[in-house]
Amino acid sequence: MSSTSNKKCRSVCIIGAGAAGLCALRHFINQEEEFSPVICYEQSAQIGGTWNYTDQTGNDENGLPLHTSMYRDLQ
Repeated sequence: MSSTSNKKCRSVCIIGAGAAGLCALRHFINQEEEFSPVICYEQSAQIGGTWNYTDQTGNDENGLPLHTSMYRDLQ
């Protein structure tokens, strides 16, 4: 019997798939024998958080405010 079979698996939920959320997600997935299941929720349709560029302003299709740190001519 392996030593990991005696451990209880803990479930993990990560809120947000921005830079920090993706790092946390990778960390917990790499330790899936200890943490299972690993679930990540993201409010928008794309992962990346404030690093996603959109020229849309105001609110998204769900009426939530759009937040971004990017702009069209950023290099």
